[in-house]
Amino acid sequence: MIEVYASEVRKRTNIPVFARDVERVLSALFVTSDFWEVVRYSMVSLPAVASIIDLLKREDWVGYQGENIVLTEKGKREAERLGIYPYRRYTCDRCNGRTVTIDGFKDIYEDFLKIQEDRPEALHRYDQGYVTPETTMARVALADMRGDLRGKEIIVLGDDDLVGLALALTRLPKRVVVIDIDKRILDFENRIKNERGLEILDLKRVDLRDPLPDDLLGKFDVFFTDPAETLPGFKAFAYRGIATLKGAGCAGYIGLTHVETSLSKWRDIQRFIVEAGLVITDIINEFNEYVNWPYYRSTRGWELNPVKSDPKGIWYVSALYRVETVGEFQRWNEPLAEDIYEDEESSTT
Repeated sequence: MIEVYASEVRKRTNIPVFARDVERVLSALFVTSDFWEVVRYSMVSLPAVASIIDLLKREDWVGYQGENIVLTEKGKREAERLGIYPYRRYTCDRCNGRTVTIDGFKDIYEDFLKIQEDRPEALHRYDQGYVTPETTMARVALADMRGDLRGKEIIVLGDDDLVGLALALTRLPKRVVVIDIDKRILDFENRIKNERGLEILDLKRVDLRDPLPDDLLGKFDVFFTDPAETLPGFKAFAYRGIATLKGAGCAGYIGLTHVETSLSKWRDIQRFIVEAGLVITDIINEFNEYVNWPYYRSTRGWELNPVKSDPKGIWYVSALYRVETVGEFQRWNEPLAEDIYEDEESSTT
């Protein structure tokens, strides 16, 4: 029965949905009636979750009560009969599941908190959505623990998260370069650079759909990027990052969600990473927590939400991938003509 439902969702959405995904959604519905939390807990892409819920509603497994999506008695009975259990969460309270704390950067974090209060707001046209300040500092802490911070030359490709600024505030890297298409972000970081005397910070306006300037190729030890979630978008950001690395033993930090990326797409992305000549050293699920962006009511995710409820807390999260070059690897720096922002699983566009 569950596989029949999954097959129908695949036909509706053109997203590779399987019986296990339907089970995950049902498992989440046992413990929350909030659409956004179902998306987070199930780790199924948002358009697929919406389609699964719509199908379960048709079959009288769920019902809508105002802004709540609830399992009916039939839904509970059928789920239990199929051996589907409530979602359980055992996240470490101290590190929030990230595996690192920011204790070693406490003073810098407090400073960063104040600095980012008047940061540029996320813009829909650039598909922006920034992480919490704690997430930004946790990325810095993880890089330090992996030996990717002190004395390193680091590039950040797209920086609405202000990672480049946080890195520079530590004054531990040799050099930090931020490239972004959004002049507001570059102007903001440049103002802080001048106020704080952050000479190691360099800012450049670049559209990642265009080839990188030659002076950025093969010059860095580490890159950070939070790419668009389409396969062409991921490759665009990741390829640009890889092209900046010096050689073997260099690292990249990349965000990747389940919200807009099915496990089938994860498999394609992981294959791409390996075929490009890198190894995945870390995947830390839900490392990145995102602040709800102001334009969410004009996104596809809002349109697909069957009860049109506002998010009540953090729901958009992503895994943090750390990748490392081993031996020879591909440097690709060609122009991009494809749409990098939207596919069947997109929900923030």
